[in-house]
Amino acid sequence: MNSQLIQIEANIDNMNPELYGSLLDTLLKGGANDAWLTPIIMKKGRPAIMLSVLAPKEQLKDISELIFENTTTIGFRYFAVDRIICEREFEEIFYKNQKIHVKKAFHDGKLVNISLEYEDLANAARALNIPIKILEKEVWATLTSPVF
Repeated sequence: MNSQLIQIEANIDNMNPELYGSLLDTLLKGGANDAWLTPIIMKKGRPAIMLSVLAPKEQLKDISELIFENTTTIGFRYFAVDRIICEREFEEIFYKNQKIHVKKAFHDGKLVNISLEYEDLANAARALNIPIKILEKEVWATLTSPVF
C-alpha cells in the first residue's frame, strides 16, 4: 500500500535533553505518525539533536505549533515523502488471563511479520510478576501461526 506524508526536520542545539521524551509523546498524541531524535554534530563541532516528524500534510499547522511551543527551535524544514506500508491485521490473544494484541503484516498478500504489542506484554508481565523477556518467549511458544 502506498502513502504520502511530509517529513519535518529541526536541528536543536540548545534544549534541555530531559524534555525530549515528553516532546515525542506530545507530537505523537498531536497527530504525528512517527517522531524520532537523531544525534548530530553542527557547525563549529556543536553537538545537537535533529528532531524528525512524519505526519500527514494536513497536520502541518498543528504539528508546527507543537514544535514551536515545545522546543527551542526557531524554524524547520519539511518535504514530501513517499512510503510503502504493509497491510495489517490485528488479533487479541489471552495468555494466563492477560490480553495481548498481535499484529500481522502482509506485503503483496504474503505474511512478512508478526509482532506482539509491547504495552500489553509490559502490563501482563507486571500483573504476572515475571520478566517481560520470559513472558515474551512463553507467549511466542503458544502461538500456532507460523512466523514465516
